[in-house]
Amino acid sequence: MVLSIQSLTDEHRQIEAALDSFAGSIGFGTINIEAFRCVHELCVRHYEHETVLLVRLGDRDASLAAKLEGQHNEVLEIAYHLLEAETRGQTADTLYLARRFLAIARHNMIEEERDVFPLVTEG
Repeated sequence: MVLSIQSLTDEHRQIEAALDSFAGSIGFGTINIEAFRCVHELCVRHYEHETVLLVRLGDRDASLAAKLEGQHNEVLEIAYHLLEAETRGQTADTLYLARRFLAIARHNMIEEERDVFPLVTEG
């Protein structure tokens, strides 16, 4: 896959819109599970697309690449546990995990755009 920072940025905008939609239900103490499934799928595909970015970044800064990969893994792990909690009717756990999912996914995109995309496009 060819690395295109613009296409990754465009995917970030799609994920942000889906995160905003998902976040709307959390404010009311509920989880829109279909909105979550949508944003989860967008994240899974996006993280696959960012594999090239992480490899290229790893050549310059292995610790930063590992940090981002760790954030991706954490988002996906939280998603797994959120789906399990939702299936079991554990509302408090589901809400906590939803908030955590939102925070880490958003933080990751901000960090990538602010610190990583410019670094990778320089080389």
